[in-house]
Amino acid sequence: MRRVFRFDRGRLARNLLGLLPLAGFPIALYLTGQEEPIFFVLFGAGAAALISNVFYYSARFRLIIDDEQLDIRGRLWHRRIPFSDLQEAQVRQGRGKAYRFMGPPPFRELVLKTAARRHILSSLPLGEAAFDELVGLIAARIPVTQEPLEGDEDEP
Repeated sequence: MRRVFRFDRGRLARNLLGLLPLAGFPIALYLTGQEEPIFFVLFGAGAAALISNVFYYSARFRLIIDDEQLDIRGRLWHRRIPFSDLQEAQVRQGRGKAYRFMGPPPFRELVLKTAARRHILSSLPLGEAAFDELVGLIAARIPVTQEPLEGDEDEP
């Protein structure tokens, strides 16, 4: 079974609403009588760059899960993670680093570990419902290995 996840529309709307103060700053300058054309050019170029970045990322983001692998396309990169390579999967609350993704709580990350590297998938671009569905689909596809924990061996 193949399932495709896209960027959450609610998150897209919140990102665009977050850019509204950028549009309000030149208006405040105009109303206070400090009409400098360079400010309008700078804020116009900045707003255009940020808005185009938000639309580009939301249009490009795609996560596909099938029976063999997880296929993730982000802003500038594309990764395929075969489930046979996964060694560990963990869901953690909050940010792994203080500066990663400025998002509203609750915020969760799915950490997938392979022999070569660690992959981190955020709940922000997916939305909470899609993130929960993704975690369930990955949990059903990860090969289960039963290794005894330290101290769990049977004593004679």
